[in-house]
Amino acid sequence: MNKFLRLFVQRSDFLLSAVTWLFVFIYTSHAWSLNRQTLTLDYTPMHVAIVSCLFISFFAFLIYFEFFRRRLKSYQTVILNVTIINVLLLMWLFNIGFVAILLIIFLVKFSDYEPKKLVLYLLICLPFFMALVLHYGFEKEFVLLNGLAFTLYNSFAYRFATRLISERKAKEQAAHLLRELKATQSLLNDTATRDERIRIARDLHDTLGHHLTGLSIHLEVASHCASAQAPKHVAKAQQITRLLLSDVRDSVSSMRENQTIDLYASLNSLCSDVAGLNVTLEYDPAIKISDALLAQTLFHAIQEAITNTIKHSDADELNITLRLENQTVQLHIKDNGNKSAELNLGNGLKGMQERLALVKGAIEFKHSDNGFAIDATLPHKLNPHTLA
Repeated sequence: MNKFLRLFVQRSDFLLSAVTWLFVFIYTSHAWSLNRQTLTLDYTPMHVAIVSCLFISFFAFLIYFEFFRRRLKSYQTVILNVTIINVLLLMWLFNIGFVAILLIIFLVKFSDYEPKKLVLYLLICLPFFMALVLHYGFEKEFVLLNGLAFTLYNSFAYRFATRLISERKAKEQAAHLLRELKATQSLLNDTATRDERIRIARDLHDTLGHHLTGLSIHLEVASHCASAQAPKHVAKAQQITRLLLSDVRDSVSSMRENQTIDLYASLNSLCSDVAGLNVTLEYDPAIKISDALLAQTLFHAIQEAITNTIKHSDADELNITLRLENQTVQLHIKDNGNKSAELNLGNGLKGMQERLALVKGAIEFKHSDNGFAIDATLPHKLNPHTLA
């Protein structure tokens, strides 16, 4: 039940548009059959089929806008032009009438494409311009008032739609920044914990370990200098000191060995709940990152890939794979955008190249009809002597 309600809320705009379209279709067809409207076409089977195709074509636009807009972005211009022509034909055939409601729906959807202001203003005023032609050119009655009314409806719908679009984009941007902030905070916290563990291990080795070593030496000397009963107690103390020293060394070794940064947790947070993009993360458990620079390089590379896909791609899926091969980390990122275009490296992709160069890594970008892909290779462990 909850799943159904969530789906209903997510698709409420589409459902409302579809119900409105169906009402306009049925009402207009019924009024036409009763000759309640003065029409250009007679009510014949052939004409009914033509008008029905025009209405169905508009419903196809609603389906495209809701489900295939990102994936079929290359057909966007053709679909928009065909749809507005269909609406114009219907408005002309039915003397504007209720069909002008379809223009309101189209205008709201069209605003999401951020078109030029002139085009929008022409669409808003289209009912009034058509009413002038029908009234003075073809002596149609009552169309002027109808055209003016729908022009005002269009104006209100456009203003309301642009405000909703602005609020939605601001919300998505805030969610995107919050997600990146949480992921970055997770990485910083884990890196800070690792650094603190190393500091404590160093302090244990330099202070407690040093003093225990000195104590052991003094006890060794005392065992040779004391009375007959003293060596027994000194030997016992020396044994305990050696055990303590051994425990300290084991603790220091254990703390130094456990320096792995939990990169997966940070990446999982970064890839979760991305608006408009289904991100899949595959992380090889064999990857153990202990160097902060390497962890940051991988994190920022994936962060930039997600941002780049949202801003510049028509993809709705992004697959990220990290695996360990021959002591190197293999990073593969692939989206399902299907629009092949010339590859231009922006500041984000160039920055990705520069970050990988700092850790002696390599990266390759590929763009084809199957989508955009990034292949990168990084060392599993950094050698400080090879970093320039």
